Amino acid sequence: MKSLIRVSSIFILLSIAFASESKKELVGEVQVNNTEGPDKQLLQSDVAPVDIDQIRKIRFEKSVGHKKHSEIMLNEQKKKKVSEQEFFEDQDKKAQQNAIIKRWSNDIRSKFSVGTLKGENGKSAIKLPSAPETN
Repeated sequence: MKSLIRVSSIFILLSIAFASESKKELVGEVQVNNTEGPDKQLLQSDVAPVDIDQIRKIRFEKSVGHKKHSEIMLNEQKKKKVSEQEFFEDQDKKAQQNAIIKRWSNDIRSKFSVGTLKGENGKSAIKLPSAPETN
C-alpha cells in the first residue's frame, strides 16, 4: 500500500512539473504572435470569396419552397374544414329526420280522447275522437 501511494505521488508531481513547462512555452508563443502586425495575420489567412448572388439565389429558392409548402398546407386545412362542415350538416339532417320520425311515432302511439255526443233523451248517441292537441 505504501508503494502505491509513493508511485502515485511521484506521478502527480511529474505531471504538475510538465504542465508548468508547457504553459511557459505557450506563453512565449503567444507573445511572439502578438508582436507580429495584425495586418500580416489577415493577409496570410486564405479566406474564400463570398458569392453574394449565389446566396441570394439560394435564399430566394428556399423562400419559394416555403411559400409553396405553406399554400399546400393551407389548402389541406381548408379541405378538412369543408369536409368537417359537411359531416356536421349531415349529422344535423339525420338528427332532424330522426326527430320527425320520433314525433310521428309518438303521435301515432298516443291515445285520442273520446268525446260523446248525447242525444235529446240524455243517452249517449255517438262517440267521436276530439281534435288532437298536437300539431
